[in-house]
Parts: sequence; structure tokens; C-alpha cells
Amino acid sequence: MAEKRTEAHHQNAEGLDIQAPDAILSFLADAQIEAAKAVRGAIPAIAAAAEIVAERLKDGGRLAYAAAGSSGLMALADALELPGTFGIGRDRIAILIAGGDEAFRTLAGGPEDDTDEASAAVAAAGIGERDCLIAISASGSTPYAVAALEHARSRGAATIAIANNRDVPLFRSADVAIVLETPPELIAGSTRMGAGTAQK
Repeated sequence: MAEKRTEAHHQNAEGLDIQAPDAILSFLADAQIEAAKAVRGAIPAIAAAAEIVAERLKDGGRLAYAAAGSSGLMALADALELPGTFGIGRDRIAILIAGGDEAFRTLAGGPEDDTDEASAAVAAAGIGERDCLIAISASGSTPYAVAALEHARSRGAATIAIANNRDVPLFRSADVAIVLETPPELIAGSTRMGAGTAQK
């Protein structure tokens, strides 16, 4: 498996805590710009994914999102904005986030490893052959996202995977794999920053 860029050391991370505030903010701004640039290389895959989503919605299907932690928040933001921006009925959108409603109050780490919860969420949402599920994971190996995608695929749904690393488990069962190769996070482990920017 390829090295996870999301977990690599950022060149400006060393001594960040002793830098002047304006220097830190400049580093953070530059990191966000670099993260957003990662989307350009993924445009062909994003276009292929958009066609699949449009097809399923046109045929009366639904769009589901499955993710954990910060990626779950990106999914939630996108899903909640679809009705107002694109006129897609809320009943045509399903949001599956590790930890369920409790995740909206606290992003505990445990639920992201719960594959049984992921499979149960897909089944409870009734995801099937007319639908499309987008699974999102910065690392590309979050068990909840991987299990949700695999279970949705087994039920006949189209599947799209979004991750910030190449050659990851999330891509194995996806109809379309979207690789957002963001640079290492300036603040280690904070994938809600650069990776989250590219995902959104």
C-alpha cells in the first residue's frame, strides 16, 4: 500500500508553535490553497461520478453519503445544501455518519471502526439498485466508510469513493474512485483542514 500522504510530515510543521501568528496563518492559508488544487487532477473522475449520480436521480433513485469524523461533516454539509442549491428533494438524500445522531454532538473515534453499524445503516436506509452511495474517507481505510460502500454495492447501488490517498481499501469496490492527493496536513492528523477542503 502506498504511503499515506494524509499522515506524512508537512515541511512547515516543525516549530510551528513558536512562529508569529501572521506566519502561522500564512502557512495555514497556503496549505488550504494547495489542498484545493488537488481537485483539478481529479476532475475526470469527478465528472464520471457526477454522471452516475445524475443517472440514478433521473431514474428516481436516491443519493446517499457514508463517512465518519471530519469526512462525515463534509458529507453532511454537502448533503444539506443540495435541496436548496439544486432542488433535490430531501427525501432523495440519505446521510449515514458513523455514530449516528450522536456524531453531531461529539466526533468520538470508536464509531468509525464499527463495520456492523455501517452495514446496518445502509440496510436501514434501504439503499438499493436504483441508488448511489458516496463514501468518503481522508485515509481511504476508515472501516465504517469501507463497509458502507461494500454493503451498498452488494445491494446493487452504484458506488463512488473519495479519499486523499491512492491505492486504498475504499477504492476496491467503488465504481468510481476519486483521489484527492492533498499535501500532508500542516497540523498532523487534522484532516478536517486540507483533506476536508478538497473533499468539500
